[in-house]
Amino acid sequence: GAGKTEAAFILMARLIANGHANGAYIALPTMATANAMYRRTAGVYRKLFRENSQPASLVLAHGSRRLDLQFTSSLIHPHQLPGEGEYERDEFDAEARCNAWLADNNKKALLAHIGVGTIDQALLAVLQSKHQSMRLLGLVGKVLLVDEVHASDAYMHTLLCQLLTMHARAGGSAILLSATLSEAMRKDLIRAWGGHIEDATSMPEELLPYPLLTSVAPHSQAEYRAVATREMVRRKLTVRLVHEPELVHQWIVEQAKQGSCIAWIRNTVNDAIEAWQTLSRELGEDRVVLFHARFAMGDRLDIENVVLEAFGPKSGTDSRLGKVVVATQVIEQSLDLDFDEMVSDLAPIDLLIQRAGRLHRHRRDAEGNLLKGEKLIDQRSRPCLHVLSPAPETEAGQQWIRRLLPGTAAVYPDHGQLWLTAHELSQRKRLQIPEDLRELIESVYAEDAIERVPEALRTSSERAEGKAFSDRSVARLNAIKPATGYRCQDGQWLDESLTPTRLGEDSVTVRLAHWQNGGLKPVTESETTDWTLSECRIAARHLARLPAFPKDIEDAIEDVKSLWPKKLRKTTLVPVSVEKDGEPDRSAREQEKWWRYSKRTGLMF
Repeated sequence: GAGKTEAAFILMARLIANGHANGAYIALPTMATANAMYRRTAGVYRKLFRENSQPASLVLAHGSRRLDLQFTSSLIHPHQLPGEGEYERDEFDAEARCNAWLADNNKKALLAHIGVGTIDQALLAVLQSKHQSMRLLGLVGKVLLVDEVHASDAYMHTLLCQLLTMHARAGGSAILLSATLSEAMRKDLIRAWGGHIEDATSMPEELLPYPLLTSVAPHSQAEYRAVATREMVRRKLTVRLVHEPELVHQWIVEQAKQGSCIAWIRNTVNDAIEAWQTLSRELGEDRVVLFHARFAMGDRLDIENVVLEAFGPKSGTDSRLGKVVVATQVIEQSLDLDFDEMVSDLAPIDLLIQRAGRLHRHRRDAEGNLLKGEKLIDQRSRPCLHVLSPAPETEAGQQWIRRLLPGTAAVYPDHGQLWLTAHELSQRKRLQIPEDLRELIESVYAEDAIERVPEALRTSSERAEGKAFSDRSVARLNAIKPATGYRCQDGQWLDESLTPTRLGEDSVTVRLAHWQNGGLKPVTESETTDWTLSECRIAARHLARLPAFPKDIEDAIEDVKSLWPKKLRKTTLVPVSVEKDGEPDRSAREQEKWWRYSKRTGLMF
């Protein structure tokens, strides 16, 4: 909340104005954060170019961009001459316009003057995959702006470093943003940009200041500059560890009844659904919003908009009073949300800091109305981050995290990092933001941090480090190699399937349908029967648990898929039980093994 994005736009404008760049690609970690950044960029991007210059194009680049109505309304088709499009002059539509040819697929989106999208679209420029060279060409001469640069695992981080190396050699510029970057990751990024110059990664003996501006030019020493933060984002944050979910439930209900708006960030979808069900019974479904990634895309976008309107920068008492959001990591970063109170499941320290950035993010009065002016003091009680966590015992056993949060144990396999996070927070109890952040991050991510981890948890840390080492090797194998040029190596180029931008559990996109009036219909209704609105991304392993469907259902599946474009017919169409007024839409006995879908809870297996 200190203004990193605004500062980045100022730097981007200077680079373009001085002829060092002709455009930009703004990369973010998720579709939700890309959508939010696209809206922010739409109102200002024309100011990057001369008023009498040819109209600049702005493109949203990710797999579901066609579902963003603000983006699709901006498209200029070939038959529309400049100025003839019928667009209202509001803050968005008239400002964000692009040629439909550039927007018809992601690989061409990088050719636009300004692109906003997921980091994956940029990483494909250095992977041995189809249309790699077109993507790389699209980035030439542009500013590569990567937000939340810390939000990557070892595989993605290695690919990003290779992308930076290629971009620097092509004479480009890059701006990397993060509120929680570790020293080790910063060294990697500096080395990637500066090539073989080792002294570019030398660091002062003492911990560097925070916030920090690092400037790097190839073949030169990195320069460091302390940057004073804005007073309105400087604050003291109390941290309390809570060891029982029941106490969290009770506390949230009490706070909501007193009029506070609260967020509980959970680490798994199943845990989020369970918490939503419990809180809804106490407060009513109209006061508790569930937000996670296992909704059909149309419903997910609707929920995202509801959350942004209710808790975003323009929200006030009417939308916030006594409301609760139970969410997963989808609200962890880059979404401009503000809550009075927050609970989070235990997560690595950098992620907890990101989550806490949605706590008292805007200055408000005691009723939750926005205050105007830099010098006004937030009138709410001091912010407190509650963390659901087992006590960080010095003799913690192997089941330390699994007993309380088994889902968290699976999502964050380095249990040593979780213990270090809980231990550091239990010792401090109160944080000074931003002064304490760098020391906090290094307390968990420093090379010698593992020495403080209980013996029983070190195995998980060593296993996680081994996997990270393996993932870095895979990334180097998959990435293009400037020294060898375009060659057929190990057959990667022969396979037309995309080399992955992310490792991890295999996932697939399915389309969800329900039985209605003797046929299968999309679970998310639209005027055009657009099946993309009913798409949902799930772990591939769940497909093995699909039930056998009756003959009429199987025939209906084939009838629906026969109407799809040929390249989409391999997509799995899944009939689900959809509750309407509490009753399923086919006989309960027939559907008892079907997956269930609800607009309030999403997809349940």
